[in-house]
Amino acid sequence: MTRYAIALALAGAMGVAVPAGADEPQWTLPQTVSVAVGQSAPIYAKRANDCGAPPPSFAEIQPRLPKTALGTFSDAGVVQRMSAACTPDKRAVWVEARGITISGTKPGSEILRFFGDSVSLTVR
Repeated sequence: MTRYAIALALAGAMGVAVPAGADEPQWTLPQTVSVAVGQSAPIYAKRANDCGAPPPSFAEIQPRLPKTALGTFSDAGVVQRMSAACTPDKRAVWVEARGITISGTKPGSEILRFFGDSVSLTVR
């Protein structure tokens, strides 16, 4: 129950809908993230390299997350994200992914690269 409440809170903070009966919140991946020092926000969701496979664990992807002095990354659990790489016609569909949040620790701005995708981070 607590995990579901946390997932709903994260989804609400991101402004995305969680359909009734969904096991995981649906994340729309941001191109820009702005957080205050001491606050956390969703920043990325990594799907499995093989479509249909379970998402990677946080321990698996943590060493490959971008380096930043502006905050620390943490595991947000299993979420859903859109991916066009998992259908033959490149039509975007919802797939399971490992959610990643960032907690701001130092003011500043930078562009972070997550597995080929860029996200502009500002910590204020």
